[in-house]
Amino acid sequence: MENIEIIRDKDLIMHKFLLKMASKGYSPSTIRNYSYVIVRFLKEFNLPDAKSIDDYYSRKSITKNSRATQIRILRSFGKYLEKEYQINFDLPEPPKTGRVLPIFLSKLEVSRILDSAVKNSRNFAMIAFIIFTGVRVSELVNLKLENIDLKAKTARIKGKGDKERIIPLAKELAEILEKYLENRDIISDYLFPSKYGERFSPLSVQLIVRSISEESGLKRKITPHKLRHTFATLALEAGVSPITISELLGHSSLNTTMKYTHVTNKLTEEAVNKIAELSNLRDHLKIKK
Repeated sequence: MENIEIIRDKDLIMHKFLLKMASKGYSPSTIRNYSYVIVRFLKEFNLPDAKSIDDYYSRKSITKNSRATQIRILRSFGKYLEKEYQINFDLPEPPKTGRVLPIFLSKLEVSRILDSAVKNSRNFAMIAFIIFTGVRVSELVNLKLENIDLKAKTARIKGKGDKERIIPLAKELAEILEKYLENRDIISDYLFPSKYGERFSPLSVQLIVRSISEESGLKRKITPHKLRHTFATLALEAGVSPITISELLGHSSLNTTMKYTHVTNKLTEEAVNKIAELSNLRDHLKIKK
């Protein structure tokens, strides 16, 4: 291949690729995962073309879904090489995998985890915020006080690629946040800071959610992402359209039919209030300490 000389300095190209990912707003954990997959591949092959990828994975014993994920990563890297270095080669076709259904909590499990969280006002507000807004944990830890308007009952969320979206807060959730902030004795710009007033790490939030879910007696492992799935499921059960849910969750794209659809602020406001009403969030205000 005539352009193979251009990728002799693999470390430099990898560095540039990862910097580009960072500039697009990819999370550090995603960048680490990409780096791990690509570095291991480049130890054996020069280009992530269809043949080399097929040779590489024919010798590996991994699950079908893991293989599909890694091939998508290598395909993304291959597209970068094509564009930035004008290298033309055959990229692998996106692998097909079975659909994995999201894991979510039932309404009873939502109630139990909120009951367990209520003894700590910050944790209670934080878990309620995830369940009733569907934010990603990376979005949650970066939320600052200036991003929350309790009077307007809205939150300004910075999502992937630094894309911002405004989401409405259910009135019950706004009350929970107001009471939490009134009683908070930590000085910090962050909405949910650590006990030292610093930004939480995503791992810290994951550990808090896990601890509270275990305390509530739930047998399965609960993560912030499953709480996000729960928001989407409750929204569907409340009759909210998938288009509205996609807007609320900050998904980057819709299918061709839906991409022209605009969701009004009124629809999203009705959506979050329906979810809170369906899950009896107001009942938890009575036991909030």
